[in-house]
Amino acid sequence: MYKIAKYTALGLGVIGVILWAVLSLSNNANNPENGVMGALFALTYILLAIAFAAVLVSGTLNILSSPKALKKTLIYTGAFVVVLLLAYVFSSGDVEANASEEVKKASESVRKWTSTGLIALYILVAGAIVALIVSNVKKALMR
Repeated sequence: MYKIAKYTALGLGVIGVILWAVLSLSNNANNPENGVMGALFALTYILLAIAFAAVLVSGTLNILSSPKALKKTLIYTGAFVVVLLLAYVFSSGDVEANASEEVKKASESVRKWTSTGLIALYILVAGAIVALIVSNVKKALMR
């Protein structure tokens, strides 16, 4: 199995290098309608799909092999969903007065989800900072 994966990766890498060389030597390398550019995009999508499938399969096998790992995964997934729900509740789709024209053109749903993502980021960063502080305080008190 390992040899098959190794030779497949080597073959896809060689194809990528050949396509890159042809693209860099062509006169219309900046044209997105270039056939070589399309082939490179297709190769990229194939590699992303393979990587995504490998991550899903190996992650699922690791999680299902241990009940404790499954429990931890469900707890952390639930906590992340709670953070997203809180962020969605606190977000708004309002447009600021000094917003750019692109922001003003976006639908309210897009603005709401963008705001949700930013608020979720702030919550997660704050949680990480609190965890670092608590960890260092515990470590200092144990000495």
